[in-house]
Amino acid sequence: MLDLIFPYYLWVKAAHVVSVVVWLGGQCLLVVQLASHRQALARQGGADLLSEVEQRCLRQVVNPAMLATLLLGATLFFLRGPETLGEGWFQAKLGCIVAMTALHGAIASTVGTLRRGTVSAARIRWLQLTGLALTAAIVFIAVIK
Repeated sequence: MLDLIFPYYLWVKAAHVVSVVVWLGGQCLLVVQLASHRQALARQGGADLLSEVEQRCLRQVVNPAMLATLLLGATLFFLRGPETLGEGWFQAKLGCIVAMTALHGAIASTVGTLRRGTVSAARIRWLQLTGLALTAAIVFIAVIK
């Protein structure tokens, strides 16, 4: 049975890696964009354009990439079998994925908040550092497992 699934497993795994790169890269880029937007608000110039770019990036790139990552990851889990759930590396990775999904929500919320007003530099710094730490953790867990 595994011989029939294995060729598809590699395709799904490759697509999963691509979607992860787009999702996490998009989130990192979006947070940098938020910092630029905050500075533009302070200078009173170009903030409307930056807000539109952030909304498009979130809707057209980051959200679909997150959805693809989660769906492809779930597909890989089901192809590997439920015994994966008992492995420590998988539990740690799953915890990081839940945290990364929550961070995605925090970034999306910050995009909306910045569109309506101001956001502290500390919040943007927190989003950056948390995203980088979670990305590093997920990559290390996935590679070293």
